[in-house]
Amino acid sequence: MKLRRQVFTSLFASMAVAAVAVPGFGLDGASTAQAAGDPMKIEIVIKDKAYKVSGHTLPGELTTVLIRNDDAIEHGFTSPLLFDVPVKMEGEGVYLKGKGVRAYHIRPGKSITLTFTKGSTKDMETQRLPFWCDMHPDMKGEVYIVETRGEVGGG
Repeated sequence: MKLRRQVFTSLFASMAVAAVAVPGFGLDGASTAQAAGDPMKIEIVIKDKAYKVSGHTLPGELTTVLIRNDDAIEHGFTSPLLFDVPVKMEGEGVYLKGKGVRAYHIRPGKSITLTFTKGSTKDMETQRLPFWCDMHPDMKGEVYIVETRGEVGGG
């Protein structure tokens, strides 16, 4: 079985990062991708025992993660990303929390939406957040939340 790792970066160019992260810089404090109060979105599609990730978020922003299982079998989703923040789950999934287990299970053809706010860490500009299927240990992925500081454009 081929293991595919999907990595996403919350921002794709440093100029875009700065424009979104610095209030009042050319966008009157609002991101063109996000209206005031709307959550930032990440979509994770499970297919062929692999995760495909799209979308982005920023530290401290309200975030919605849509997880859709397009596979023929049930899968799980667990991540330390969700361990220390309040998470609101909607959709057709099951949250399991017990001895050594904290995961969301999604049946074939079903989806769930997880909404949360993940703060930034003071000692890191980039947060690497792994996730995996608790039912199939070879299914893994990771999310990077990138926060930049400083001047735009350098030099």
